[in-house]
Amino acid sequence: MDPELLRGGFRLGFLVAILALITLPFQPPESAEFVVTVLALAMGVIFLGAVLVVGRLSSPPMPDPRDKAPASGYNTKIPTGNDGRDSWKKSNERSDTT
Repeated sequence: MDPELLRGGFRLGFLVAILALITLPFQPPESAEFVVTVLALAMGVIFLGAVLVVGRLSSPPMPDPRDKAPASGYNTKIPTGNDGRDSWKKSNERSDTT
């Protein structure tokens, strides 16, 4: 899904939820305005949740950190286990014994 569309939906849901949350303390609890404000808050939160779920489902899956890309080009000369000091030391020991 288009990221701009999701971003717009998230902003709209956030605006509805925040405005309802800001006006909620100023409404008398026994009035119809209080009920409408609570319903607007609930709809804003539900809409935010729906946008987040749709955004998560439409995004590509995260790469597995265990997967390694095959080395190619410049990166093929990277040592895999040691830094080369052991092989230098072993070759020196062999040359000293002769």
